[in-house]
Amino acid sequence: MEEFRAPGLYRRGSNLYTVNLRPGEKVYGEDLLTEDGVEYRKIDPWRSKLGAYVAQGGRLWPFERVRSVLYLGGGHGTTVSHLSDVLPKGSVHVVEKSPRAFGALLALAQRRENLYPILADVQLPERYRADCGEVDHLYQDVSQRGQVEIFLENVHAALKPHGTGFLMLKTRSVTQTESPRAVLKTATRHLDSEGCEILETVDLSPFSRGHFALLLRAPG
Repeated sequence: MEEFRAPGLYRRGSNLYTVNLRPGEKVYGEDLLTEDGVEYRKIDPWRSKLGAYVAQGGRLWPFERVRSVLYLGGGHGTTVSHLSDVLPKGSVHVVEKSPRAFGALLALAQRRENLYPILADVQLPERYRADCGEVDHLYQDVSQRGQVEIFLENVHAALKPHGTGFLMLKTRSVTQTESPRAVLKTATRHLDSEGCEILETVDLSPFSRGHFALLLRAPG
């Protein structure tokens, strides 16, 4: 096992892993591997866009100095659980609107003390800003049409100046009448106009077709 990104991401061959915060426990049926007394959880890039970002050649790893994350659209906790592994002494506040998915997040948080689920609408950051405070990193994975607007609202509400953020852009949720590249171009123009510096853009195909990972730095 070799350290692939510092801190917290490891590689064996073409497979990516995080150190399991809860040894012996799986979250979504992922493979576990033990080496030198340390248990690792395999990241499935077909189910985690963060995993797909790295698998598709993403060069940057913004979590080295991160202690707090606001995660928008936590779903059932696949990527959330890996961020929990990466930030064992940090905090991951996870906003989810679906009561069903929130139940899964709540159960996950009972076993992982650094997770803080919030049942709320990601379009209304004023309703959870007091719960999460100002964070180092904003991670968004939602399917709404106005994904860029939602991201920017949360940047202004909760992300520290010069903090980093991942926007997992789902172009088919924005519109199906324009090409994914055209949607990406419009999104990057909007983000740039609001002072966000785009550090990297990665096409997540074939793992998630029509999806792009945008890594950004917030304005100061």
